[in-house]
Amino acid sequence: MDTSFIRVCYVRALLYGVQQQYGITPQQLDIPHALLAEPMALIPFTDVARWLETIAHESADDTFMLSIAEHLHLSDLALPNNWFLSAPDLAVAVRRINHGLASFQSGASYYVIQSGKLLKWCYSNPYVMGEARSHDALRVAITLVHVLRHFLGAQYSPLKVLLCGASLGHQKQLDYFGCQVSWSGSQVEIWLDIESLLQVNQWEGTHQSQTTVSLAQFGCYLDMPQPHDFPKVLYEMINYSRYYGLPKVDAIAALYGLSRQQLQRRLVQFGFNFNSLCGYILSNQAIKYMMEGKDVEEISDLLGYANTQSFSRAFKRLRRITPAQYIVHLNKNGAQ
Repeated sequence: MDTSFIRVCYVRALLYGVQQQYGITPQQLDIPHALLAEPMALIPFTDVARWLETIAHESADDTFMLSIAEHLHLSDLALPNNWFLSAPDLAVAVRRINHGLASFQSGASYYVIQSGKLLKWCYSNPYVMGEARSHDALRVAITLVHVLRHFLGAQYSPLKVLLCGASLGHQKQLDYFGCQVSWSGSQVEIWLDIESLLQVNQWEGTHQSQTTVSLAQFGCYLDMPQPHDFPKVLYEMINYSRYYGLPKVDAIAALYGLSRQQLQRRLVQFGFNFNSLCGYILSNQAIKYMMEGKDVEEISDLLGYANTQSFSRAFKRLRRITPAQYIVHLNKNGAQ
C-alpha cells in the first residue's frame, strides 16, 4: 500500500504544454480545475502515470514529452527567487535539486554518482510502471538537461543519457539530447564531465544569496508524506479524493488499487473510522481555506459538499461552532 505523491506545480506546466501542443485539456483527462488551482496540492503518482498513458494514446504521439520539452522547466515550480536555478554555480544547483525535490515528489530519488572524472546525475522512481515509466523517464531527463543548459549553454549536450522503459522515438531523442541515448536502464542517468560542475551561473541577476519564505510556505514544503507512512498517506489520499466529490471508501480503495474490503481491514488495523477521519480531514482543510480568506460557500464547494448547509452541519459536529462563527473567531485573533 506504499504510495508516492507529486505536487500539482511539478506537473501543471506539463499539462499546459500538452494542451498547447495537442489541444488535450485537463478536463479531458478528468482533472478538476480546483485541483490545478492549488499548486502545492498532492497527487498520487498512480494518477499522474495514468494521465501520461492517456496523453500518449489521445495524442497518438508516444514522444509527446519531447514535443513539449520547452515547458519542462524547474522554474515553473515558482520557488522564491527561483531557488534551484539561481544558485551561484552548477554544483550548488545540483545539490539543491537533489535535496529540494523531495518536497515536490515523494518516493523518488535524485542523486549523483561519481566515477573518476565522470558524473552521473540520476533519478530513480520505483513507483511508476509500464508505459508510464518511459514517459516519466523522458520528463525528468528533459528537465535535468534544461538545468545543465541553463548553466552550460543552450547548445550543451551531455556525454550520454540513459533512460528507463521502452525506447520511444529514438532518432527524436538523439536530436534533442545531442548525444548517445540508451534505454532499458534501472534509472535515469545524465552523464557529464566533473569539470562542468564548476561552471558559474552566467545568467545576470539570477544569483540570490538570500531567499525568504513564510512559515506557511515552509510548512507546505515539509508536508510531504513518505510512501510507507500509511496514516499520513491515507490523510493525503482522502484530501485528494475530495477534489472529485465527498470522499468515499470505494474511491479511496481504487486509488490504492485495493478492494473495499481490503482497505476497510487496513483501517481497522490502524484503529481508524472512515467517516470520522474524513470529517477531521475536511474540517482541517476548511480552516486552511478560511485562513486564506475564502468564504463559506466557496469552501463548501471546494470540499465537495452538496451545499453550504451540509458543510456547516459537518463542521459544527467536529468543531462545535459553525464555519461562519469560526471565521469571525479567526478575524478577531488576526489569523488572516
